[in-house]
Amino acid sequence: MNRLESFFTKSEKIAWRLVEEDSVLLNLDTGYYYTLNEVGRFLWESLDGKKKLSAIHKEILDHYDVDPDTAKSDVLELIDNLLKEGLVEIHESPEEGLSSPAAP
Repeated sequence: MNRLESFFTKSEKIAWRLVEEDSVLLNLDTGYYYTLNEVGRFLWESLDGKKKLSAIHKEILDHYDVDPDTAKSDVLELIDNLLKEGLVEIHESPEEGLSSPAAP
């Protein structure tokens, strides 16, 4: 499955809060927590199941002064890590992900 052309939602098994400029994510199953920087938080908050990852990548380019290839690589690395840790779910269509949990 092409991750850039996929839709993502936050797992229902996580809790997250904004702490100063960072987002702190807690996996409720494992007890592990993770910290995202400002750009990671932007991506995280955009994972609503309604937009393709490629659209979120474009929004990051519009909001931050970053090289497109670097941003693409960073977005894919972060989404892969979030998937690996069970913090997000991947969907082929937007309809699959519309019941994701609301932000705090």
